[in-house]
Amino acid sequence: MPEDRPRAPLSSELVQRVVDLIAPTISHNINVMDEHGTIIACLDPSRVGSLHRGAQRVIAERRSVLVTVPEPGTTDRPGANEPLFIDGELRGVVGVTGDPREVAPLARVVALTVQLLIAQEHEQDEVSRRHTEARDLIAALSSGTTSEEDALARLLAAGLKPPWSLALWTSGSPRQGGGASPPVSAEAAVSRVNGKGVRRAAVLHGALWLLGSGRAPAPDSLDLPLDSRHVRAPLTDDVETLLSYAEEARALCRHAGLLPTLEEDGHWSREVAVAVAHLPRRTLVRNAARIAALTEGQRRTVEAMASAASMREAADAVFVHRNTLLQRVDRIQDITGLDLRRPDHLTTLRMCLYAERALGTSHTLQG
Repeated sequence: MPEDRPRAPLSSELVQRVVDLIAPTISHNINVMDEHGTIIACLDPSRVGSLHRGAQRVIAERRSVLVTVPEPGTTDRPGANEPLFIDGELRGVVGVTGDPREVAPLARVVALTVQLLIAQEHEQDEVSRRHTEARDLIAALSSGTTSEEDALARLLAAGLKPPWSLALWTSGSPRQGGGASPPVSAEAAVSRVNGKGVRRAAVLHGALWLLGSGRAPAPDSLDLPLDSRHVRAPLTDDVETLLSYAEEARALCRHAGLLPTLEEDGHWSREVAVAVAHLPRRTLVRNAARIAALTEGQRRTVEAMASAASMREAADAVFVHRNTLLQRVDRIQDITGLDLRRPDHLTTLRMCLYAERALGTSHTLQG
């Protein structure tokens, strides 16, 4: 735990759970006292909240104390009391009731067990806190309501300095309804990333998000499935640009089919995908219907025309002669009424293909 984080007192609820867990394995009463000597957990509820003089001696002298004859006027009982160290600090006392000399060895074992169980609970709480902080940070950046000043303050508070990267992963197969779903090992990836170094991870809006300083890692470094769909925003040292990337990523989560697979990454348009992600469903359905009759080769032709700088380059991309490409262009115009040689018609056709992907009904696009 960071040194500047204030030390929280022992939780009586947590300690009582530990006592209840250990008690059935021994035939003696167990007490746990806080750093002031007050009983905070015990099998006898009537003693909780009372002061334990023997525990106060343990705290003052920082050593084991046997109580043979309890002081008059106290609730102390004969037994052995051991200091309770958490993270190297004296945080309380564990007492076992019984003949002091008989229970002294048992008290040392019980104190060590309590120490280990509490440390384990604290570690789990710390992991949960890191996950919550990462999720809150990413949710704030993608909400569309966070100001640049607030976003910068949150990033720096998390130890994330520019330039920043943002990546998004979903499963290879969109779930029913077209929305995103996290890859199968997303939770494991979150656990490995959070609290270590300059990256934060969270499962949000049905996808795995990764925010950090420097370039985002490749999918294989996170042990994610190779068929995961993903998008990685360019590095930026501008908070406003990072916020726009986060808002775009949230929009893309609505339709996992809009995200590219590894094979499609070089032919995928972020701008078209984001634009289509914001369209109402009726518009998606209408646009998808316009290209429903296109063959797989014609669909590849649309993508090739959108990515190429010339007709010759587009023909080479789909491994056909230039004349064959022109024949396909004419046929596509006959089917859709849209001419690929016109930039506005080409953009419309590409958006129709992405609309089909958003609905989860598209063919598998080839590079």
